Amino acid sequence: MTITKMETELLRVPLPRAVALPASQDPRAATVAEVVLVRVHTSDNHVGLGFTYTLGGGGTAMRSLIDRVLAPMFIGENPALNERLFLRATAELEDVGFAGLAARSYAAIDFALWDWKGKAAGMPVYQLLGGYRTKLKAIASDTATPALGAKQATKETKKLLDRGVAGIIVEIGTQDPDIDADRIRQLRQAVPEGAWFEISGCGRYDFSTALWMGRMCEEEFAVDGFSDPVRPDDADGLARLIDRLEVSVSVGGLYDRPDDYLRLLAAGGVSAVRIDPLRLGGLTPARKVAAVAELKHISICPVRLPEYGTHLAAGSVFGRVAEYVDWFAELFHGGPQFVDGQLVVSEEPGFGLTVNESLAAKYA
Repeated sequence: MTITKMETELLRVPLPRAVALPASQDPRAATVAEVVLVRVHTSDNHVGLGFTYTLGGGGTAMRSLIDRVLAPMFIGENPALNERLFLRATAELEDVGFAGLAARSYAAIDFALWDWKGKAAGMPVYQLLGGYRTKLKAIASDTATPALGAKQATKETKKLLDRGVAGIIVEIGTQDPDIDADRIRQLRQAVPEGAWFEISGCGRYDFSTALWMGRMCEEEFAVDGFSDPVRPDDADGLARLIDRLEVSVSVGGLYDRPDDYLRLLAAGGVSAVRIDPLRLGGLTPARKVAAVAELKHISICPVRLPEYGTHLAAGSVFGRVAEYVDWFAELFHGGPQFVDGQLVVSEEPGFGLTVNESLAAKYA
């Protein structure tokens, strides 16, 4: 049983709504996702399907890295040995640094290997991970970014609330915290009572601004959580912030190394850990972070990408919630579906995804 071939496709998929790129305090809007599809063909005739994406460019570079460096390494390898292949990839790219472009590129291969593994076993991936649950609370994470005005954000949020999401994440962190506060105020009034209401700084704030915003949210807005309030490398600022705020703080959406999570969990104080499998390099490292969080009795929340995040969350004891975006809902058949206000994980083998070929041809 060996890998016989890897195929890639590069697509430019229009987003259903503009979203803000992270990190910068003057967030740029993205309207297109560059998606790289990867198909791993094997000698047992199963084909594993995976994909990765980037906002704001970089798809060509990811595809080139997969085609020219990673794929040739794995021809003839056993697709079941995802740990071995992950370590081979990180060792090969160690000199240029695995975090960043390389991790996002390899993630597509890793997802395809897990998809193959599920198909070969005749099981959905979440069952391979332990299969703790089948239903999750979904939180919309792209309907209230700085790329949309408050009125448009309200409209887009209500659409997803009607579909079954349990609440929203309001993305803030622009150059003017007063404008951020005003957006929160408007959306807080518009979102129905009982829906989850969280804010995310996306790592854009310094300590003092994050503290001011956190206290404002506690006193006026009654938010349910504050995620990624400061830069991912500001461990001291995060610790001081957690010590001074009553609101629940979740962190990790911008972390790109498992070691970052170990230091975070060792320090303590966070209410939840946000895990982005793309930044880490796929499901193989992401599940280890989830396992460590579970040992610390801390909940996890996969970042966006519900096609994979639902399986990661459903396989964890403390994975009750997953972020939701509908960016690729039409590009793939299958995947998670809303039923009675909950996001139900696919029961099909692997990740349960097949490509909508006519749409893929249109976006190629």
